[in-house]
Amino acid sequence: MTRRRLSAKAARAVIDAAEIVKAPDWSETHCWHVVSGGRVLVVIEPSYGGVSRSGRNGWNWWLADGARTLNKPEPTRQQAAVIGRLAWERWATYKEMP
Repeated sequence: MTRRRLSAKAARAVIDAAEIVKAPDWSETHCWHVVSGGRVLVVIEPSYGGVSRSGRNGWNWWLADGARTLNKPEPTRQQAAVIGRLAWERWATYKEMP
């Protein structure tokens, strides 16, 4: 028998209630969090190493409950949040084996 962490409906409710906020340590890290119901779902951080004037070439994201993964930087913080939310929803509704 397989089971899901959350039903698709429950995961969608969590995502719909999510918002992007500055991380508590934003002044040092410049990270942002996607938060729903007081729970951090996704962490978004500036991606450095580009040739732009600021040296930043986008925004990286990773799931707060999962391992940090290498993703192509997204051009904006909002786009990183959307991609991160979709990844969280897939993770939250993934069927687990018993």
